[in-house]
Amino acid sequence: MTGAFISLSMSAVVLWCALPFFVPLSALADPAILIFVAAGIFAPGIGRTLSYVGIERIGVARSVPIVNSSPIFASVFAVIFLAEAWVLQNIVGTLLVIGGIVILSMAKPAQGEWRKIDIIYPLIGAVAFGISTTLRKAGLGYINIPLLAAAMTAGAGALFSLALLKYQGGSKAFKLTRNSAAWLFPAGAFNTAAMLSVFFALSHGKVVIVEPLVSSNPVLTLTLTAIFLRDVESISLRVIIGSALTVTGTILVVLVK
Repeated sequence: MTGAFISLSMSAVVLWCALPFFVPLSALADPAILIFVAAGIFAPGIGRTLSYVGIERIGVARSVPIVNSSPIFASVFAVIFLAEAWVLQNIVGTLLVIGGIVILSMAKPAQGEWRKIDIIYPLIGAVAFGISTTLRKAGLGYINIPLLAAAMTAGAGALFSLALLKYQGGSKAFKLTRNSAAWLFPAGAFNTAAMLSVFFALSHGKVVIVEPLVSSNPVLTLTLTAIFLRDVESISLRVIIGSALTVTGTILVVLVK
């Protein structure tokens, strides 16, 4: 939970500090900003928290691709609530992503013992991300200011993470070492840039296109895991196949015209 709190707090502070320079303060009086607050509670709040829990329970190489199945849920919600089109190629991509999740759930443990039931954490996280994306797009339909949307979403997510941290024991649950800080703070900086980029993408594009593209990062995750976490996690062939299916499915969705 420490990682989620640091990442979200950094994003919230940076985005809110930038807000007065680029956004008229009168925009804060628009009731539509509450949509972004709700989006922030679902993700990064709930979604990222469950993502970190998933990493702790089943490992990076398994948890991240499952969380990145969120385009399935985001697409379904976008079709239902935003009237976006979901064609056959989207459905095929969805099935490939689901197949990847099944393979990942059947993978032989690469490190220690893990329970298949623990896959529920990143899976629910994926649903939360899907709901959040739909809310973000809906909110941008009312007030199309990506920086404001990102700041409200990050702020709500940070407050959610803080409340969860206090519930788990406050300062006792906050575990930060010099070594972990060297990774968590740079990760928070990259996350801030990524979050802002996603909002700009959603302000111009459809959920069924933007969300799968954003979720295609398991390839990079697997590469970095193999390079930096070789002594911590081993990546089996089945994990690679499951991740590849997940990525292939999202790419098919991206290529839909």
